[in-house]
Amino acid sequence: MKNIVDVLESVSVKKHVVTSIEYECESEKQEDAVFESVRNLVTEHLDDFAKITFDIDQAEHKVKVEVIQNA
Repeated sequence: MKNIVDVLESVSVKKHVVTSIEYECESEKQEDAVFESVRNLVTEHLDDFAKITFDIDQAEHKVKVEVIQNA
């Protein structure tokens, strides 16, 4: 069976691709590394994205990044 994402992306209708990643960070240094990656992505590829969110849950030590790409 094909990958579900490949099947859905092959539909020839205007779409936005949404990617959500949740990082379990053990330190502020790891949170900073995630933030730096997001910052570099925005700096170098801003026109590729409709929206990027970056949320830190300091109580749970998690960082959630959601990206909506223009497809």
